[in-house]
Amino acid sequence: MMKNPYELLNQVDSRSEQYEEVQLNAAEKTRLKQSLQAKIKPRKKKNRKLLLAAAFILVTAGPLMLSNDQVWASLSKAGKQIELFFNKPENEFTGYKQMIEKTAADQDVHVTLNELMLDDGQILLSLNIKSTDPNRKTPIQPGELQVKIGELAFANAAYTLHRENKETEDGSWNYLYSFDLDHIDTNGDGVNDKAFQILDYMDSQKDYPVTITFQTMEYEKEHGTKSGKYSDSFGEIKGHWAFQTTVNGANIQSDTTVYRVDKEININEKGIEGTLKIKEIRVSPVSVKIHHTFEYKKGTSESHAIHLILKDEKGKLLLGSGTGESSLTLSEMSEEIELDHNIRKISITPSIFNYKTESQQPLKDQSFEVDVTKQ
Repeated sequence: MMKNPYELLNQVDSRSEQYEEVQLNAAEKTRLKQSLQAKIKPRKKKNRKLLLAAAFILVTAGPLMLSNDQVWASLSKAGKQIELFFNKPENEFTGYKQMIEKTAADQDVHVTLNELMLDDGQILLSLNIKSTDPNRKTPIQPGELQVKIGELAFANAAYTLHRENKETEDGSWNYLYSFDLDHIDTNGDGVNDKAFQILDYMDSQKDYPVTITFQTMEYEKEHGTKSGKYSDSFGEIKGHWAFQTTVNGANIQSDTTVYRVDKEININEKGIEGTLKIKEIRVSPVSVKIHHTFEYKKGTSESHAIHLILKDEKGKLLLGSGTGESSLTLSEMSEEIELDHNIRKISITPSIFNYKTESQQPLKDQSFEVDVTKQ
């Protein structure tokens, strides 16, 4: 039986002592807590159990990536500038992103696509959404997205959504929408069924037509229950909001580096035994992505999960998110870190999460470092 992915968040051990303390006063804590809302949607898969790992980090990673000095000024401009969601100077992603500034309207909801940026394994959208229906009292946010790049279709993929804390003067809301492009739909049934690397596929000499389509918008119900069931808290507006443009992957391709790891780690601990395989680390101007698999010889994905604890060369914990899927005997995970500073080395420590005890066991004797300095 497929577990509710939101319930899986309750099983994640987020021990605060493992993370670097950020000193804030009471007012900053209140404002920072409300500054961005993050939401993660897992991929839909056929005959596979969804596995959501370390998603709790997303909730903290969005705000914490912004420094105390810059966070409030940055948030006021974030609707127009993708890079300000990453604590980057304005226009630092020029050459990778493109300005769209087009609006689609349906069901009294106006969606403006301000900027679009192709990254390694994902597409980033800067959106502004406004409802002209006076009866809608809560913010309208984008629902699931369909993306077509050339002849490739991406649907029902994992995505994250960051929202500014305050609505704009005209009553609209700004969002950063990050949509995974690491699996494709090969048979047109609306389900991504094959692992894929978008940058490896694209011809740097070619422009590709892109279609961005939202079929739903969502809103928080004013009197929704807190049962944990998504539909009890959120309502849906069905419609059609679509945008067309073109992308070229040349710049992001040239500035994305793949570091071969090809590491196999045999794990033999109480209740779990198997082999962890880490193939490569991919570093783009925006993110770090690490794909890994774990084959269970003892225990199953229902009893234990293998996570990666990632730190930079100074020992700073690298916050991000992880999504993936699993059968009982094999799990496939992708860890993603959003870059807010330059990284020279990444320390990787495997960690066992026990679902029964809700505890995490770092395997420090299995730690290793990878140099990610671009040659």
